[in-house]
This record gives sequence, C-alpha cells and structure tokens, in this order.
Amino acid sequence: MTSRVATPVDDIRAGVRASVGDVAVARTLPAEAYTSPAFFDFEREAVFRRSWLYLCHESQVAHPGDHLAVEAAGEPLLVTRNEAGRINVLSAVCQHRGYVLPDGAGSGRHLRCPYHFWTYDLDGRLTSAPSMAPAHAVDELRACIALPRLRSEVWHGMVFAHLDPDAAPLAPTVERLGEVLAPYRIADMVVADTVTFDELPFNWKNLLENALEEYHTTYVHKGFHENVPAHLVEHADYQPGEGAIHRLAGMVVKGGEPVPNRPTFPVIDGLPERERGYFVFAAIPPLCFLAVRPDGLKLLRVEPLAADRVRLEIAFLFPPSTLEVPGFDALMRRQLELVDLVDRPDIETNTRVYRGLRSQFAPRGPYSPQEASLPQLNQWLLERYLSAPVDAPVVREAL
Repeated sequence: MTSRVATPVDDIRAGVRASVGDVAVARTLPAEAYTSPAFFDFEREAVFRRSWLYLCHESQVAHPGDHLAVEAAGEPLLVTRNEAGRINVLSAVCQHRGYVLPDGAGSGRHLRCPYHFWTYDLDGRLTSAPSMAPAHAVDELRACIALPRLRSEVWHGMVFAHLDPDAAPLAPTVERLGEVLAPYRIADMVVADTVTFDELPFNWKNLLENALEEYHTTYVHKGFHENVPAHLVEHADYQPGEGAIHRLAGMVVKGGEPVPNRPTFPVIDGLPERERGYFVFAAIPPLCFLAVRPDGLKLLRVEPLAADRVRLEIAFLFPPSTLEVPGFDALMRRQLELVDLVDRPDIETNTRVYRGLRSQFAPRGPYSPQEASLPQLNQWLLERYLSAPVDAPVVREAL
C-alpha cells in the first residue's frame, strides 16, 4: 500500500466544509481528519481545550470526601465532593514537583501526594508540606499554592469541566436535549457497573460517528437491534452553536416488556407513556455519548489518546430502586454479556474503518439519510475548527 502524502492542517480543515449540510450533498470527512497526527494536535487546541469535557456521573462521587481520578484532553484530573457536598474538578498534578496523584477512586478528607506527602483538601487548598521549614513557612506556602481548579458544571447528574476559565456555560447550549432527557431523571440514577476498553486502534471521531448513526445497526447488529429498527428513528435538527446532537429511536416493544436476547429491567418510575417507547441517542462532543432507555442509561466516555488511539469507558446507570430488585445481579450479568455481542462488533467495525482511512483509496463517500446525525456532528466540529487559528500552540502533549 502506498502511504498518503501528509496534508497541511489548514487544507484538512477547509475540506471539512464539504461534510456539513443536507445528507443529499454532504460528504464524509477527509481521511486525514482522522489519521493525521498533526491534525490531532490541532484538535487538542481547537476542540478539546475549547469544549466542555464529560468526566463522570455524580453518583461516582456520591458522598462528601469521595474523589475520582480521570483524564481529559491529556490532563490528569480529580473530581471531588467536598465536606459541604459541592463537586470540584481539580488538576491532579501536585504543585510541588509535578507528581500525578494516584489513579482510581477513594474517600477521605484530604488528597495526599505519595512523593513527598504534600497534602491538599477537597477544594484543592494546600494543608501540609512536611520538611519545608526553615526555608519555607508552611503558612506562606498555603497562601499561594493550591491544586488548580477547573471550571465545572453538573448537568443532569453528569460532571463536565472546561479548561478555559472564561468559557461560556454548557447548559444553554444543550437546553433542547435537556428537555428531552428531563423525564428520565438521569441525575437520580447511579452507576451499577462499568467496562473499559483501553488503547483502541482508531480515531475518537470514528467512535462517536458509529454511535450516532443508525445505518449500521441493521447489518452489524442484526439479531440484536430489531427492537429499535433504523426506520423508526427521528432525527432532531441541529442549530449552530448547540452543544449536542441527538435522535429518537422508536421501539417495537416498549420498555418493561420482555424482548428476546435482552434482560428486562423495570421501567423508570413515573416515566410518561411516550418515553416508554423510545431510546434517546445523544452526543455531547467530544467525550460524551448517551443511550437513554426507558429503564436506564448506557453512558459512554470517550478519551482521545492520539490520532489512532482512544480509550472507552461504558457505564450502566439505573434508578436506585432498580438495584434493589430481586435478581438484579443476574440481570446485570446478562447486560454485561451484551457488551461482547454489541459493543465489541462496534470496536471491530471502527478498527476496520480506520484501516481503510489510512489507505490511498480512502473515500469521501455520500451519507445515507440514516446517517443524518453525522453532518450535524461535522458542523459541531467545523465551528470549533474555524474558531481556532490553524497554528494555535498545543499547550501540552497528551500524556
């Protein structure tokens, strides 16, 4: 195979203009928008550092003292809930020598760096720095040193952060999606289990595109997607400046009724009759995708690592009452078995698409009406691509 000649970032960005608009005229993104390391570096500044980044659901830091380590846009972060119950998003980089505080989840009144035992409270304030005297008085260090705090919002129970302290709020940009999600009471749900796939060999946009379009479900998921067939999908329109893309997928068998090859969880208490007959599929790019069901939520967190690498976390959320249903553990095991039957084929699909995009014969093909969400995603991307200078410096390399 002959390798492609490197395409300048500005040419790739200009080529995205042909990927927006009506599906009758829009073409798929230029292959280099996925495969070019230089373009991925550009996206770090144009997209990741200029967008609201989904980090976790607030049930993952449910109690005062809880904290969770996450990574977003190459930045190690900590989501904490302080003693007053307020959620903070902090840099996980110790302000002494740059040690990244430990990964995972925990609980306690303080965050301690294992390197030299510098310690911070849950708001990021320095509380102790042993053996710094007499060169430095601890009170003076406390007055000027803290873990950097990011701007954050909790929206429908989901924690988002922005690397720009002056960014416009998230909520007004996702207001229409918020109205659609309101009956499901996502903020009241809890994470029952998670599955993580690391070092997936494709671009982050491949993952979001596959999740957003229903065209492939008839073929890749034949036998597992018949209850939510492609022909029952209703696409919402996308308005410039919005922060979300979504579609409604009609169900043949409504929520709460048995479906072959699927566990039957209780319907969300009080869910209106109309919502019992729909899935909601939505992206809040760049890191968040939701599959909202009448019984719960499948929540994807996308973590771009490089042009050809991405990490994926899948969380399954339900109302607390569902976790108390007799036999819930068995139902959850069946739900996790579907990861192998549904999500792994998507991973294989994205892997093979990325291989094709690296070919000299990679297409810029037409979209099906069943891919109407993808020109909308491209419009969201283009707005950010055009708002950033092509030579914008990358603040830090991804870790």
